[in-house]
Amino acid sequence: MIVQTDGVVLHAMKYRETSKIVSLYTKKFGKIKVIAKGVRSKKNKFGSSLEPMTISSVVVYKKQQKDLHLLSKSEIAVTLSDLYNHSDRMFIGLALIELVNMVMHDEEENEAVYNLLVQALQTLNDAQRNHLNIFLSFMVKLFEQFGFGLTLSKCLLCGKTIETVSAGVLRIRLSDGKIICPDCASAHHTGGMDIPGGVVKSLHYFHNNDIQKAQLLTLTPSVKQDALSILQSYLRYHVDGIRTLRSLSLLYSTQ
Repeated sequence: MIVQTDGVVLHAMKYRETSKIVSLYTKKFGKIKVIAKGVRSKKNKFGSSLEPMTISSVVVYKKQQKDLHLLSKSEIAVTLSDLYNHSDRMFIGLALIELVNMVMHDEEENEAVYNLLVQALQTLNDAQRNHLNIFLSFMVKLFEQFGFGLTLSKCLLCGKTIETVSAGVLRIRLSDGKIICPDCASAHHTGGMDIPGGVVKSLHYFHNNDIQKAQLLTLTPSVKQDALSILQSYLRYHVDGIRTLRSLSLLYSTQ
């Protein structure tokens, strides 16, 4: 069956002498793997459309009951010329596709996740500052798509809003992403993970605003690191097999 769809290039590996096996996160079919024959030859017909983070329009010979398909045609659908021109943009963009490649199952369509990924890459390409915020915002919104979104507006037990308790250290339950204020955590000896009030407010902002607005929020380095650590811990709790993102490790090793 010949099919056409748009897709984001997640990963590519060499295959035989002139070809590659490419992982794509597509709009119509979710994550699929294709063989791009001749992409490493002088007569490469795919150009640069199979580079990681590229949003491409592809034509695929899709085989039923198979997990590897044949790529017939690929061309760039959306130009993201600035992703590779800035180390922060590049490594964070690579972290976005690394995360999607890690958590999404093969051949499971999820157009909402596809649109979220495309939106994040386009926003990152245009962003002039606070690039990590885009990744943090993406993670918060990805949790919503998975069905275990964070609940950050008020304390689960007493109902206090985060604005009234944001100066202290709160607790977050990894089981459901609900927040417990310091007074309730102390009185009821609740479990969970410590989370500074400033981090709660930042994650609440990402939850309530589009990804395009993520770069407008300026965070201290400590808040960024705490937010990233908590989001990764939350993801590990809910999704098996999550490892440290290599792209983010490379980002911090260059700074």
